Amino acid sequence: MKVTKGAILAVLLAMGEIANCGPLPEPIKVRFKLTDGMRVVGLMREWDKNGINGSFGRREWTELDVDDVWKLYQKVMDKKIAMQWVDLGSVLLLTAKGDSKAEKAFDHAIRIDPASTDAIQTARDHAGEVKRKLLQELEDIKAQQLNTKSPEAGPWSADPWPELTLEQRINALNEIKNEAKQIAQQSALQLKPIETAHFLIYSDIPRLSAAKWARMLERTYDEVANLVGPFDSDNIFWGKALVYIFKDQDRFRLVEAETFKQLVPLKVKGLCHTVGPKVYISCYESSDKSQLARTLVRESVHGIMHRFRSAKRLPAWANQGYAEYVVSKVIEDPSLDDRLRRPALEFIRSGGNVATVVSLQYEDESFPGPYDIGNAIGYLLVDLMIHENPNGFRAWVHALKKGSEWPEALRDEFGSSLRTLVETFVQYYKVND
Repeated sequence: MKVTKGAILAVLLAMGEIANCGPLPEPIKVRFKLTDGMRVVGLMREWDKNGINGSFGRREWTELDVDDVWKLYQKVMDKKIAMQWVDLGSVLLLTAKGDSKAEKAFDHAIRIDPASTDAIQTARDHAGEVKRKLLQELEDIKAQQLNTKSPEAGPWSADPWPELTLEQRINALNEIKNEAKQIAQQSALQLKPIETAHFLIYSDIPRLSAAKWARMLERTYDEVANLVGPFDSDNIFWGKALVYIFKDQDRFRLVEAETFKQLVPLKVKGLCHTVGPKVYISCYESSDKSQLARTLVRESVHGIMHRFRSAKRLPAWANQGYAEYVVSKVIEDPSLDDRLRRPALEFIRSGGNVATVVSLQYEDESFPGPYDIGNAIGYLLVDLMIHENPNGFRAWVHALKKGSEWPEALRDEFGSSLRTLVETFVQYYKVND
């Protein structure tokens, strides 16, 4: 963390001139708590806007608990000088949970000198830059420990999910709700969930918007049931699927790292995680609401399919292609042509090797291939399979879920070898849109 402290020091040194810093006329007996919980008692002999010196050695302000920073700083500062309130606010911005107290300090500065607003904005800008650097440092450190593969990479079992008794279902639901509260508290989401028949949704977006997404998730559940079902019960989830919808990307990525140990690339908008029989979905709301809709449908399809019959996955192209197919059925997707159909057609008509695309895998991180072509080809291929032989596609999925290898099941249940399917697919889309 030396780089972080250095960055904080640079920010604080950039914040104007300080009066009355340096040795105190007489040592002051102080008590304070550090951010790690340790309590310190001793004599403070010297201070500056970066920290304090005394019998306890040197302590940076940012090492102290925010309440003690607020109290102790005011003991030694000159409260009549606006810039010292600005400096206190700049320290508080860089202290855990110090934002609200920082605003109080800035308010004091403005009351003393309205012209201090420029210095306050500079303090905010610098603090924001330091926090971004800190986040990058943490991500660089965690990158050595976090998972970079898609959660869909397995390993998965073809053993059928056991049927739960009524008591087991109640216990599962209670356990999921307890976990939901713990994750919400860890993520500072003090909100009541929206509960549907199959989903438990926590969100910091407006409740009416979250309710709209809840209804869409239920439509997705029904669509999957109609396409590949029937399901063996009215709720195939263990308890319910737990869904988190965040307002901002940083919180989404932080929860992914802390809760799911997942390093999320910037382009990823949401993920489905499965832990044994449990299903978790997390995503964030960008300015493009249709993007959030697509993400929620895709990831909920992954969660539903995880719980359908067994945890065994469809091959990557079909797993993602089927999720995209359900997106096209549940929502009006204006990006469908640009995202999937056009790139797939261009790939086919320029002589791209479709057989190579369908061999890409999550496990070795080769899927979805260059320019996400695996998603586009997967969608178009699943779309054609369902259009031409919906019962065969359903039977193929059921056979996979029971443990069959997908190429053999394709021949036995869909009625086509992989080679024939690819050739038919390529010839069809060479002349059809």
